[in-house]
Amino acid sequence: MTIVFYILALFLTAFTAGILIGVIFAPLLQKKMVNPARTYQKKYHHVEMLQRSVHNPLLQPRGNGFEERAVFNAATFDLDGSVHLLYRAMDKNNTSTVGYARTKDALHIDERLDTPIYVPRADFEQKKGDPHWNSGCEDPRVSIIDERIHMTYTAYDGVHSPRGAYTSISIDDFRKHKWEKWDMPVLITPENVDDKDIGLLPQTIQENYVLYHRVYNDICADTVSTLSFRKPITLCIEILSPRPGMWDEVRVGITGPPIRISDGWLLIYHGVSHDNTYRFGAALLKENGMEITARTIEPIFEPTEPYEKNGIVNNVVFSCGVVVREDTIFVYYGGGDRVLGVATGSMKNLLHTLRAQIT
Repeated sequence: MTIVFYILALFLTAFTAGILIGVIFAPLLQKKMVNPARTYQKKYHHVEMLQRSVHNPLLQPRGNGFEERAVFNAATFDLDGSVHLLYRAMDKNNTSTVGYARTKDALHIDERLDTPIYVPRADFEQKKGDPHWNSGCEDPRVSIIDERIHMTYTAYDGVHSPRGAYTSISIDDFRKHKWEKWDMPVLITPENVDDKDIGLLPQTIQENYVLYHRVYNDICADTVSTLSFRKPITLCIEILSPRPGMWDEVRVGITGPPIRISDGWLLIYHGVSHDNTYRFGAALLKENGMEITARTIEPIFEPTEPYEKNGIVNNVVFSCGVVVREDTIFVYYGGGDRVLGVATGSMKNLLHTLRAQIT
């Protein structure tokens, strides 16, 4: 009986100790089991590598016409001493066209036209659904190749899946504001595929054009020998994908076309987190424009200002155009899908951060 008593006493002691350990340490163990993405969101505290202009927003909606509801997501290029902004404008019926503004110092607007320079013309971008649903020519991006301005954008009729479209105009006609000279657009992405964020590498590689596009959640590339686009692109050469548990875990897409640097290309991209917040990151590409050599761990820019956190879509910074002047990079972006702002940073610092990751 004595032996049985001691065994029972030991068992009860161990059982009681187990309960006490559980009570004491359970909260600590629970903290380690939270969603890794949420842990990351709580943990990271970084200094943004891009600083927003004190003059933001550069452009805001105005009047009661084509840009009454929103002006945002501008294609950009530097030509003749000015940065040209081809921005997405939305009217009260959510029809998107392309407006035009120009800035000499890249920070203050010197010219802004009262009418759009590009409007829906093809059947595939005419409004077919509810008269107040989104439609038209969305999120333009521009590359200059061989004395022509090549513009890609998202064409949407409000009913079918949005598709990538392409058009171009000569630099000479652009300078003369001969907007009727834009080529008739052609579709470049397949039907019934979530394929947006279209952009061209501003240089041919081995006599081929490199076209970037977002297929579902990934940045992809395709190569084409001509820009006639007689048939839609079909390849998805994976360039960059979301990272589980990170600030860009849901979806990634290019901002403007990549920027030429001495040893390849610099790509600024947007990433979307689990709470649908849009931020910017950066990556280095090899000479062929299709292989990543480095990528920022932390975002380089995120929505913090009221015009970025509150808008038609909240918590959004979204760019379609980047310009570099000497050591300064200018990232033009839509804030809250309603206004246009610009953020600047040092190319030297950004490239140093990225190249430090290359082994």
